[in-house]
Amino acid sequence: MTTLIPEPSGPPDIAKARPKDTRCIAVGALKGGTGKTRLAKLIALFLAVVLGRKVVLFDADSASQTSSKWPEKAKLRGYFPWPFEVIRYPFANLDKEIDKIKARGDVDDIVVDVGGGNYECFLAAVRRVNILLIPLCPDEGDTEQAPQTRQAVFMGAALNNTGKPLDMYFVLSRCENSNDRIDARERLLAEDQEGGPYPLLDTEIPMLVAYKRAYGRIPGPATVFEDREETAADKERPRWRDLTNFIPLLVESKIITRDEALGTGLIIERELEKVAV
Repeated sequence: MTTLIPEPSGPPDIAKARPKDTRCIAVGALKGGTGKTRLAKLIALFLAVVLGRKVVLFDADSASQTSSKWPEKAKLRGYFPWPFEVIRYPFANLDKEIDKIKARGDVDDIVVDVGGGNYECFLAAVRRVNILLIPLCPDEGDTEQAPQTRQAVFMGAALNNTGKPLDMYFVLSRCENSNDRIDARERLLAEDQEGGPYPLLDTEIPMLVAYKRAYGRIPGPATVFEDREETAADKERPRWRDLTNFIPLLVESKIITRDEALGTGLIIERELEKVAV
């Protein structure tokens, strides 16, 4: 459900270089507490730190603004300079603010942390994104929100101006070793529900210490530091390998390609076998 890209309202701010085809990725949910902020921030960090892409992150969560607080936490812990720009909660004007960043012509990826009950802001994000990840905890309280969220996506997608189909994925997040995630998967994939089965990723995000420990920290680059000795801050940062299923999630949701994943040296082919792409 897409429309043609409208005529630009003005020239890009940067005219010297050929404008980039800026991609927009959102991690959103209409319910808080699903792990979306941590996932959005880690996606932005991976693209910037590991792949060296120029990233802008919108903290469009009007309830907490955790994404805006993360860089300050990292600074207090002595990490290297924050690797990308963070723009704080533009709310209902989010789509217009995204357009401004795209018009600059120098940004590879825009990542949006959106939701937490702000319906209008969520719709504004959907109108501009290429990839939308919707994390759900595997309990009934979260999965019962899925129909409302899917309907909101359909409404926003009708006015999506990217000129490309919107890829929407639901992902089970904060999963524990229980039957909850199995039951949730069965509910979301049921064929006889209104609207049919949900586009649910095979990959699941477990509830692990490494994900909890990520807040306020910057995971290091893919390779060992070559230009300096490892500091105390380096040693306490989570490693990309510790974030179980994170790279398979990026591949399955088409945020990165299999070749890009394997090229980082952080994962091997066998670990991507379950990713259905």
